[in-house]
Amino acid sequence: MSGALGAPAVTVLGRYGSHPAPGGAGRGLLLQGGGRDVLLGCGSGVAGRLGYHLGGAERLGAVLLPDLRPDHACDLWSVGALTAAAVRRGARHGLLLTYAYGRPAEDWRRLQRPGVLDVRRFAPEDTVRVEGWTFTFAALRHPWPTLAVRAEAGGVAVGLVGPCTDPAEAEALCAGVRLLIVEVGGPEEGDEGQDGGLPPAEAARLALACGAPRLLLAHLEPDEPAQQLLEAAAAVHPAAALALEGRTYAL
Repeated sequence: MSGALGAPAVTVLGRYGSHPAPGGAGRGLLLQGGGRDVLLGCGSGVAGRLGYHLGGAERLGAVLLPDLRPDHACDLWSVGALTAAAVRRGARHGLLLTYAYGRPAEDWRRLQRPGVLDVRRFAPEDTVRVEGWTFTFAALRHPWPTLAVRAEAGGVAVGLVGPCTDPAEAEALCAGVRLLIVEVGGPEEGDEGQDGGLPPAEAARLALACGAPRLLLAHLEPDEPAQQLLEAAAAVHPAAALALEGRTYAL
């Protein structure tokens, strides 16, 4: 059950990039099994998905934002509204821990919601421990300050690699993960897509280098050929798959 101690798992709340498909959502992963659930990423539409999967913010333990790109963090205000509603009902007590990485002052000011969110900065070299999960990071080369993330609980780990230009930057961090989630770009070699995501074949080679038995492709765009992305990755890593919204993946 979500929010209870149990086997670590990841539920994909959103798999899209800059603009979700109708009914879809942007970056959002719900990490379960440590303690209360932890939300990794908070893209467009994620707050609604969170309400569907958790019934609100009562059992949400923390939010972690490895970058402050609007398409990866824009629903934080709505998650804050869910939190405030839970407090008013007496279903929740205390502020929602929110860990964020980002340098621009204007982005940082945008996160503040006094009395609802307890926003804490972290750096790439930091280790964040919350709700039974341990998070470590690696900086990625991208126009926006962004990080790859390793999340570990119960001796197993999942990795998230966002848009970047050099997959080797994430290889050491994600070594030995049970599941690697990579935000991809276009299907052809050398095509990094509009947001700098790795081509799917490069994502698959990264998963093999990390020893990850499973690979999920995310950060999709509705107008991109998802099946071509999958075919390009599966030609390198046979266990590659498209991330499915609403699906829970056991670690």
